[in-house]
Amino acid sequence: MTNIRTAGGGRRRAVLLGSVALLSLAAAGTVYGLLYARSLDFDRRCERGLVAGGGQLLETGASWLPPDAWCRFEEQSVSTTPFWALLLFYALLTVVVGASTALTRQLRPRPYPGLDLRPGQG
Repeated sequence: MTNIRTAGGGRRRAVLLGSVALLSLAAAGTVYGLLYARSLDFDRRCERGLVAGGGQLLETGASWLPPDAWCRFEEQSVSTTPFWALLLFYALLTVVVGASTALTRQLRPRPYPGLDLRPGQG
């Protein structure tokens, strides 16, 4: 009777972990897409003077992970990605990695040969 409950609980946990991993991956992809769309033509807007930064434009740049574009002016730098969006993006990626790792360990448990601590043997 105990083995049946354990097997059913293991299956439910695997489904839960898989669902968490997929939902987190979908959310991270959505956040990535929104940030990417925001940064598409930011450098052109800076060059045309549509972005207020103070002073002369020194350089523009972009990164792909996380998607961000920035313009560096004499007085300040302006970026398309707010700090909270970076935190959200990396938190979602962390949840994806953690849930995927837990799911893998749930589906393929590894024996640990050095941890066989049975009393009376030894």
